[in-house]
Amino acid sequence: MTNGQQLATSEKIKQGIVFAVAKLIQILPLIGLTMIHSGQSVASYMPYILFYTALKTGLLFVNSLGHVQNSFKITSISMLLAAGALLLLAISPWLYLTDMAAFILGASASVIMPTYEGVYYHERVVWKWHLMGTEIKTLLAFSLITVGLLTIASHFSYRLVFIVIMLFVLIGFIGMQRFEPFVKQLDESVFVEQTKSLNNLELFVWATAMAFALRYLRLFEAKFVWLLITVAVIGLVALILRVIITRGTKTKMPGWLLVAALINGAFETFLMLYIFVAIQNQSLMIGAYVTYGAGMILAQVIRKSVQGRFSKLSDLKVQLLGFVAGAWLMITPHLILLGILLISFFGSANSILLNHRAYYTGVTTPAQTLFIKYRNTYLGSILMQFILITGLMGLAVMRQQDITAVIAQISGSVAMSDTTSQLIHLAGLISVGLLTVIAGLAGRYLPAVDENPLI
Repeated sequence: MTNGQQLATSEKIKQGIVFAVAKLIQILPLIGLTMIHSGQSVASYMPYILFYTALKTGLLFVNSLGHVQNSFKITSISMLLAAGALLLLAISPWLYLTDMAAFILGASASVIMPTYEGVYYHERVVWKWHLMGTEIKTLLAFSLITVGLLTIASHFSYRLVFIVIMLFVLIGFIGMQRFEPFVKQLDESVFVEQTKSLNNLELFVWATAMAFALRYLRLFEAKFVWLLITVAVIGLVALILRVIITRGTKTKMPGWLLVAALINGAFETFLMLYIFVAIQNQSLMIGAYVTYGAGMILAQVIRKSVQGRFSKLSDLKVQLLGFVAGAWLMITPHLILLGILLISFFGSANSILLNHRAYYTGVTTPAQTLFIKYRNTYLGSILMQFILITGLMGLAVMRQQDITAVIAQISGSVAMSDTTSQLIHLAGLISVGLLTVIAGLAGRYLPAVDENPLI
């Protein structure tokens, strides 16, 4: 297929299907993992905790192996690992296998979206095309059919839910294998030689320890968790100081891009944490995840027209404004779904803007610059977890509330009292206030940036 030639209809359908898988693989498993709790024990919640942990750090592990050169191969491997993990979750009678599968699924999902962005942009630069018409209709139809099947399956068994998601991933994998040969980068190695990074491997270890401890702390009070958080914080600070001393504070990528990526991760993680902490109704929680997925897909379709209505503001400033509005709506009674929709929509729009800018930085391979951008988004996510969870626990101590009782109520093992509900709302108010200040400063000092087309 020559440069600039229009895609055939069959090619457009394949693009829409694979795009749906890449965008929703981080969201759909939450439906099954929310259902998997057979009790309120640590073992019952462990798959959920491990999935979320790996979702934020799996990309860091791949990043430690070297600079990504062939994003097609890594996406394909990750999809197969995700499908295998989903099959294990569906059939395994053993908890340790379920835990392992949940971690592998999270790590695979962590990698699929960034690496498929590399595949997608590689195609766009050669073909001069972007998602339109048939691709978007296919994306929406495939997503809606999958959500419909998941809704039906959720009335029977979480195992059936995982089977549906596995088929969803496998269809995407098969579609991607039928892409044009040049997309597969057949002559390119997976990683750039001599770019392995022990610093990134160490970052993966400390970040995984931190993410796991924070997820665990949301559900269960334990002394070892506080110890693990302390060790992880010391390890991360030591790593940062060592890098600053040996390399300095200058980055090869634009500083504003890395800051915007951190903010993106912080707002989206506030959304996820507040859903889990504040919502005890399982149906509403599943509805929240579906709303989040809908916002991601809508951003692919109407973001330019929505942002165009704010002609006096740059796209980046509009997105920061959308983040703030969504966060305040989320902590307003009865408006949580609207807030989720806004944060998801503008989060996805912001990710697209940053991806376009990162792709042309020329720091290393285009796929690797996308990795660096997503890595900062995930690190912003972990930082937000630390702020919200430790802040919530600190508020409980200040108000002389029993931390163990508060965590038990948050995890759903005990009906939430009015006192705990007020505590969560107060923590939400403080967090949103902090995020508003950060977004306001970013909007004031970061450059006015609009989404540029890929050429």
